[in-house]
Amino acid sequence: MEAVIKKYHYSPNTLAQGLILRQTKTLGVIVPDITNPYFSTLFSEIERSAHQSNYSVILCNTSFSAASYADGEREKEDKYFQMILDKKVDGVIIAGGQIDLCEISEDYRDALRRLASSIPVIVIGRSLPGIPCTFINKENDKGLSIAIRYLASLGHRRIGFVGGERGVHITESRLNVYHETVRTLGLDDDPSLISTSNYYMSDGYNAARQLLDKAPTVTAILAMNDNVSIGALRAAADCGITIPNDMALISCDQFYDGNFLTPRLTSLNRHNERLGRYVISLLLSLIQNTAPPKEPDFSPELVIRESSGKRIK
Repeated sequence: MEAVIKKYHYSPNTLAQGLILRQTKTLGVIVPDITNPYFSTLFSEIERSAHQSNYSVILCNTSFSAASYADGEREKEDKYFQMILDKKVDGVIIAGGQIDLCEISEDYRDALRRLASSIPVIVIGRSLPGIPCTFINKENDKGLSIAIRYLASLGHRRIGFVGGERGVHITESRLNVYHETVRTLGLDDDPSLISTSNYYMSDGYNAARQLLDKAPTVTAILAMNDNVSIGALRAAADCGITIPNDMALISCDQFYDGNFLTPRLTSLNRHNERLGRYVISLLLSLIQNTAPPKEPDFSPELVIRESSGKRIK
């Protein structure tokens, strides 16, 4: 038999085997932007964990943003849903896209219901009533509050927030925590201290420049993530502001090793690397109808480095 296999260069046909087992050993992963370090790191961990369990992964990059949705670019994600069904994948992970919007259309809800009625679907995000998916909501409101309270302990009263996209759940959630915490602590809750834009370095730069123009007396900035923080660092330098001597800076979502930035970046570690491993284990338990894995601890940790500075006078 082995001689025949070698002679004809036989290799098992996964699709054919799947017809027997009703499995293709293939998973789908939908992300809004694979160039975003959060999603690229998450996908890499998902793919690595899937391969360890002998599954292949199909990446579906929708290039989605709230702005593109408002402009009518809504079909790409729906087409990926249909492609996933056509290819008979065993399960799918949705890591962002229309699911992240504060207001989700009925058309999208219906498409998600159809998908979830055919295969196991895990959504990384807030849960939606009436949608038969498994939801993982790792956004912990404590993180931003921890960062604000730390800055307040250093004497800061005017703390700004930059980055994030309005109309997106994670941005609105963090802004709600921001307002609640500064009010609880008796700090300045001034609209001029908020400057939203998006999630990238250029957005951080533009948002920080706008904030510094509107609120020049700000003494500390919370940035949506590491990318936004890097842009804010450049904006501060261009305005003649030295971090941390003149102003403190904290990233609300760690992507990189902050030790290699100048100054070393204080950031909230939300343990994103644990998510990829967990979500694959959970999806496979749904596919194979086995006991679900224990959910890891996603509690955010404030990693204090140089950019948050010392106590101000």
